[in-house]
Amino acid sequence: MFVKMRLRRFGMVAAVLMGTLVSIFSAQGAAAQGAFVLDRDHTQVRFSWDHLGMSRQSGQFRDVIGRLNFDPNLPEAAQLEVTIKAASLWTGVPALDRVLTETSDYLNVPQYPEITFRSTSVALTSAKTANVTGDLTINGITKPVTMAVVWNFLGDHPLAEINPVYQAVTAAGFSAKTQILRSEWGITRGIPLISDEIGISIEAELHRPK
Repeated sequence: MFVKMRLRRFGMVAAVLMGTLVSIFSAQGAAAQGAFVLDRDHTQVRFSWDHLGMSRQSGQFRDVIGRLNFDPNLPEAAQLEVTIKAASLWTGVPALDRVLTETSDYLNVPQYPEITFRSTSVALTSAKTANVTGDLTINGITKPVTMAVVWNFLGDHPLAEINPVYQAVTAAGFSAKTQILRSEWGITRGIPLISDEIGISIEAELHRPK
């Protein structure tokens, strides 16, 4: 009986060790493949706000770069880093763009030219969805934010057969949404006529060399 218990315990320890090793080697394999890089021509970071209770207005950032380490077998281990040039803000109204980017009341671009997001955890909610939490830094202030993310696509680029530019890459696509209170980053001018709540939506395509 004693020998059987020892063997059973040894088997459990061995199984745990094997599982750990498999996870480590899988993660190393994903890292060896290289990171996905945002396709800047097919990535949009949009924001929206309530304007005087009459309508919902929106804008976007036009200069966004980022890297994603992603293994479809270990999506919860994904790591994302994004950098946005704050001066690339665009609403379609030049006068408003200047107010939002050239004064310290909103985005203090001269002092804080970049907005950054770095993921800290990924919690799967289904086979194709997850809550991605990370640190969002605006105007030098860092706060945690959680995004609801949908994994849309991973594989050979759909245009690879007709465009040789895409034949040597693996493509991925994601959608994400979240909501923040701008006052948490010290941006309070205009509240409540201009909403504190800011909706953020992201559509992203990424490439990785095969």
